[in-house]
Amino acid sequence: MKKAIILLVSCLFIFSACSEPEETVESDDTKQVEEDEAETEETEWWKTDVASYTLHDLPRDLEELEQELIVEAGLYSGDNYDVTAAKELLDQLPEDLAEEELETAILQLIREDYHAEVETFVTFDPTVDISVDRPDEELEEPSEDMATSTSHFAILLDASGSMNNTSDGTTRMELAKEAIGNFIDILPENSTVSLRVYGHEGTGSDDDKKLSCSSTESLYNGEMNEKEFMKALQAVQPAGWTPIANALEESEKDIPENSSTAIVYVVSDGIETCDGDPVKVAEQLNQKGVQPIINIIGFQVDDEAQELLKQVAEAGKGEFTYAGNKQDLEDYWKEEYDRLQEAWEAWQQEGMKRANELSQQLMKQADETGYAIMEKSDLEFRRAEELINYLTTNRNMENADNLWSLFYERSTTIWSYGYNNQTENWGAAYENGNAAWRYFYETGTEKWTEYYNKMN
Repeated sequence: MKKAIILLVSCLFIFSACSEPEETVESDDTKQVEEDEAETEETEWWKTDVASYTLHDLPRDLEELEQELIVEAGLYSGDNYDVTAAKELLDQLPEDLAEEELETAILQLIREDYHAEVETFVTFDPTVDISVDRPDEELEEPSEDMATSTSHFAILLDASGSMNNTSDGTTRMELAKEAIGNFIDILPENSTVSLRVYGHEGTGSDDDKKLSCSSTESLYNGEMNEKEFMKALQAVQPAGWTPIANALEESEKDIPENSSTAIVYVVSDGIETCDGDPVKVAEQLNQKGVQPIINIIGFQVDDEAQELLKQVAEAGKGEFTYAGNKQDLEDYWKEEYDRLQEAWEAWQQEGMKRANELSQQLMKQADETGYAIMEKSDLEFRRAEELINYLTTNRNMENADNLWSLFYERSTTIWSYGYNNQTENWGAAYENGNAAWRYFYETGTEKWTEYYNKMN
């Protein structure tokens, strides 16, 4: 009995020991099969999916061809081309591989990278948008808004009693009115003008000081109607004190909301006599709205008044001009005219230069992008030819016989895409550049001529 138990245990031990190698052999076989399958899959490189480049913020969906052109570049594309290594990979292809798979395999080796060029053409904007500050208004490339954007000229005329003083038999007021009349005749056609008087009520007596110092009135405001403007101007008569600060403060109301720029001309024969602070008011006014520039014309003023009026002009970011007589006033307005004439010419030249530069830049970009696509398509086709020839001649693969036609059609299609986009975008940039150039040329010439004819 004891021997029987020992024998049974021994058999169980032997059975157990004998069964373990069988399980190990089965596990190793399975593992080997899996490794062989994995190795086989790794060698079938032509079946690997190829990713595409990601393009962001495109203005439209990509066309079918463009989607093909953003597929990532082949292993031996561009400067990485290695014909020997490529042929070694082709040797791994089964002899009966289908034509479509052969085409895919070759592309995975030599497909060129077109994604940057595609992105350039899809996002290409041939607009020649030039912004140059006009002498009398801010503008962007000609637009509908331009019709509602104007320059405003605000004339503030001193109607204090001292304007009744005479010079060469003519009162200062009469000389000022004549000079102002000549000035409005040369204002830009798209501008507006206002006429405000101050100190025109009461008298120069102390009793009337309060009345006179509070007197300022807008007599004309709007588009230029010379007859109506001169009618309002001629009605002004010298009367009382000189409230320059009050007039400047009220002149803010004269500037239309749609004005793009404004220039305030203060015509005065003396300093503030109403206890106001015209320097402070001028500085404040210059910081409001369109930040009007304040020019002061001192009419037959003494040295002390000149110095004080200069401070007002400086506070308003403008200039002070001394006018001793009628000729001085006329010369001043002509200088203003010459300044505008020169400014328009400078504006014209700068606009034409920028339009030409931007247009040339866009045309160059269209050219370079188109040529890059065409050159890459040619390069890709030449390399495809070389590999196709290897498959047909060295490996005698019948399914490769029609590959030449497929790659020729692909090359032609891609080449045409580059050429057509190059031509279209180059032409659009050229036309838009010409249009912008003509706008600056014609507008500048028109304004320059307008001022020249008015002055002469």
